[in-house]
Amino acid sequence: MTEPIQTFHERLPELATQLATRSSIGLLIIDASSLATIESAYGSDAYEEVRQRVFKLLAEQRGKDYRTEDLLALDEPRGLRFMFFLGPKRRKSLLLTSADLRAIRLRLERSLAPGIGRAAFPYLKAAPRIDVGQGLALHNPLVHTQRIIARALGDALDSASLARSAEHLQVRERLQDIIVRERVVTAYQPILLIKNRTILGYEALSRGARGTGLETADDLFGAATEHGLLVELDRLCRMRALLSSARIPSSARIFVNTLPGTIRDPQFRGKPLIDFLSKAQVSPDRIVIEITEKLVIENYSLFREAMAYFTDLGMSFAVDDVGAGYSGLESIARLKPHFLKIDINLVREVHESVVNREMVKAILSLGHGIGATVIAEGIHSAEESNALLAMGVDYGQGFYLARPELGPE
Repeated sequence: MTEPIQTFHERLPELATQLATRSSIGLLIIDASSLATIESAYGSDAYEEVRQRVFKLLAEQRGKDYRTEDLLALDEPRGLRFMFFLGPKRRKSLLLTSADLRAIRLRLERSLAPGIGRAAFPYLKAAPRIDVGQGLALHNPLVHTQRIIARALGDALDSASLARSAEHLQVRERLQDIIVRERVVTAYQPILLIKNRTILGYEALSRGARGTGLETADDLFGAATEHGLLVELDRLCRMRALLSSARIPSSARIFVNTLPGTIRDPQFRGKPLIDFLSKAQVSPDRIVIEITEKLVIENYSLFREAMAYFTDLGMSFAVDDVGAGYSGLESIARLKPHFLKIDINLVREVHESVVNREMVKAILSLGHGIGATVIAEGIHSAEESNALLAMGVDYGQGFYLARPELGPE
């Protein structure tokens, strides 16, 4: 198959002429080499499919995200590093400056890079990071053009790496600031009896406060995972969820997500726990400790041991994301949690999916067998709600039933 974009080695004569004429050429690189994992996982055909999508995107955006005068090349055959050799400025007497390169780089980061990342779907479920860097090729009649371009390419890759490192550091500092200053917001989403909307309880949902740059739960907890601060964040969110719950009706339960390790947190046991609950004005019998199916299976012994301590205090347990694909129903049955929460992906379009309905029935059967209340998560339509109710799922939560309500920041 003929490549629609040549390598820079094939464009060396043209680049040599431009260097001699203009004395310098600005270089921007979009480094999409992270997509190469597709070839290892799914084969060369899948890899080429994704590359062709990227080529199509670049062709469509020519004259929009980058100028028609810019020369586009690859760093190597079958590569995924796209090199933009920038054409001269409108006034040819003006040379590109480092400030010009930074401005163009930022534009490509906002426009082209995200689209290239999305081209990896469905092989990569989450769009990978696509780095953008800048370099400047300076004419030197004593040095071969290939070496000049290779040096500019190295500079561009270095700048992309530095930009990634700087962003990584900034995110970590913002996250540390959130934890130290307790800048999390708790929203409470009602869990309802579907047929008449009677409230069973509220799930506490945490996210970063406005202006933190980590306002969504995915961004906040994704950053905490990446930077090794998940336990610290989890402790803060659990504390804030209970302290901010005063306006929740005293008859309603409070479902609080937590990690297995934090169940052994010394501040969540003994006298510190009793003192804290007194301060929060929450009785133990209102608290439901919620943990995902995946973490239950991976930490079964730890979780089983911890359950007895908290249930003796009057607390309850819920297993979240049941049916998410970890095949842990047997372990869940042995734990006998008080609540089973059906994974949102099984609830989605349950009225149309035979497979989803059968999975929901299996979870219902398990719930009845161990005496657990079954709750459907993420109900977004009347059709889903009606189908679940008809199958015998009495409780649910989701935007169709009620949206989360923000607590104080």
